Amino acid sequence: MEKDVRQTARNAFDRLQLPVQVTLESLTRHVEKIRRRPIMIVQSEKLTGTNICGLWIPREKVDVVYHSAAQGTLHRQQLILHELSHMILRHDERVEASWQGVKVFRELSGEVVAKALARGDFRSDLEAAAEHLADLLAAAIRESSREIYRYEAYFE
Repeated sequence: MEKDVRQTARNAFDRLQLPVQVTLESLTRHVEKIRRRPIMIVQSEKLTGTNICGLWIPREKVDVVYHSAAQGTLHRQQLILHELSHMILRHDERVEASWQGVKVFRELSGEVVAKALARGDFRSDLEAAAEHLADLLAAAIRESSREIYRYEAYFE
């Protein structure tokens, strides 16, 4: 991963100024405040998890995150965090963003899908930045947990 992609993600993470205790739910509320609109999270059977695992559709008054059926809580969380990361990074405003032409949801025009996904190549810098930011967010959630996961922490 390019150094500038990592730095972009790190800068976006730092700008969030998250509290010490953070959960997926509190992070979602935080992003809603930043974007000044509600976020709906929906599991979709139309997403098979093979080519597309998650999809963010910014509708007129709501951001909708669709995700495929996940194989566990952490997998579901990562799918959602990736899409929230696209929102945080404001990828819907990027001119170079494009879509592969796949119409997952028939009720949406190709133009809406193109703008909504704000990405074309899954190996692009946009995708890499979103995935790196999702990893940083997942670490923040994990580190703010009240559970002690590290063996050494029991002896501190």
